[in-house]
Amino acid sequence: MAAAQKTGTVRISQGLALAAGAVVLELVLARGDAPFYWTPLAIGLAYLAAAALGGRDGGHWATASVLCGWGLAVVWAGSGRPDLDISGLYLAGAGLGATAGLLLGRAGFDVDPLGIAATIAAAGLVLALAPQIGELEEARTYALVLGVVALLNLLLGARAERGATAT
Repeated sequence: MAAAQKTGTVRISQGLALAAGAVVLELVLARGDAPFYWTPLAIGLAYLAAAALGGRDGGHWATASVLCGWGLAVVWAGSGRPDLDISGLYLAGAGLGATAGLLLGRAGFDVDPLGIAATIAAAGLVLALAPQIGELEEARTYALVLGVVALLNLLLGARAERGATAT
């Protein structure tokens, strides 16, 4: 089901999953004691929950796969401190997540390769700009962005539901 063809109910449930992820980011990472390095995985898991709620063709699989792969690498780097180049480890994690996403696509899930590439590019841009833009190194920033994405999904879902009941 393409993004424009999602039912209102699917959009609302996905919006609620993303909103829950934003709340977790805020409470556990921004205000809590969990280290910042959990942020990419937390976002990835929120997207994974939203993707699962949409089913095979409900979207969010590309973003979820890349962010979960990259996020696992970031957690490993942050908590385990492996004797490896961190940028290479992050790149490998994103690549493994992309590979998982493409394998999901082969298994019949709607995984947009452009979405995979765009997610990797966005993650790289965030990493490149973070030293100059301190807010990119704060979990609250990502909680707010994820909250906005959740709100957009909720609004689109409500609009779709109103349209469905009007016909």
